[in-house]
Amino acid sequence: MGSPLYPIRAVSKLTGIGVDTLRAWERRHHAVTPIRDNRGRMYTDAEVARLRLLQGALSNGHSIGRLAALSDDQLRALVAAVEPAPVPAVDPTRRAPLDTAALVGALHSYDAARIDHELARLAAVLRPLELLQDVLMPLLAQMGDDWHRGRASIAQEHVMSSAVRTILGSLLRLYAHANVPARLLFATPAGERHELGTLGAALLAASSGLRVAYVGADLPARDIIDSVRAAGAQVLVLGLTAVPNGKARERDRRAQEGELQTIVRDLPREIELWAGGRGAERSAAIIAPRGLVLPDYHAYQQELARIGGRLP
Repeated sequence: MGSPLYPIRAVSKLTGIGVDTLRAWERRHHAVTPIRDNRGRMYTDAEVARLRLLQGALSNGHSIGRLAALSDDQLRALVAAVEPAPVPAVDPTRRAPLDTAALVGALHSYDAARIDHELARLAAVLRPLELLQDVLMPLLAQMGDDWHRGRASIAQEHVMSSAVRTILGSLLRLYAHANVPARLLFATPAGERHELGTLGAALLAASSGLRVAYVGADLPARDIIDSVRAAGAQVLVLGLTAVPNGKARERDRRAQEGELQTIVRDLPREIELWAGGRGAERSAAIIAPRGLVLPDYHAYQQELARIGGRLP
């Protein structure tokens, strides 16, 4: 089961299940059996995963009284057993967009608690890749577009970014693996402050069974290289966003390119270099002689599978 790591309020945020409901599921139905210490109820990774399965099965119309007695494998089967959809008139490989109206409404009213609840609810029923490509990344892109067009405030963008950072960090800890050989280190170089896409990539690696070290955003090239060596990583994954054009940004652009060139030049040859994001495509001439420019999460997951990760 692993060591108990999560207090009940953290589990509530991770699963989207209310604290009172968690207590009731334990007391009345014995759905999980957290230990109790001087911090209160403490849950393991396995118990959090089981609670997410229970929440997913509940959303399919089952009752907790019936679900609590089922094994995790039986719960997975229930969650997967959704009614077949009618044949679509358009490309059947494309998913229908998820309803994020409640999330957008919470954002417009600056309701941080409701935003956290909606994100946790979606994280409880979606796989990490679905959460990223169907909810979080489109939502953040729309927020950025709305801000540039004057339809959203910078405060709203900050509220949403903070909530997304929190849920991604929580999920990354939930999926963390310690005893696997392949390890990836994630960072963004100096001048690159947009980290959510990189944090999402770290989550995908962890959820595919790989070991992850996430060191954050806006780091000098020398610190990134030293971190790779200290962590014993086999792969360095860099997140790069597009650099705006214009003379006012030219100095920043040159500085960022210089940092990237330092990484490309001094990263030990035995360590793979992967880069993603629109900025990576723009800097392909710098990166390509040494590493991979990955255009999207699907290409990225193929590389994860190559080094030992599981595809969803």
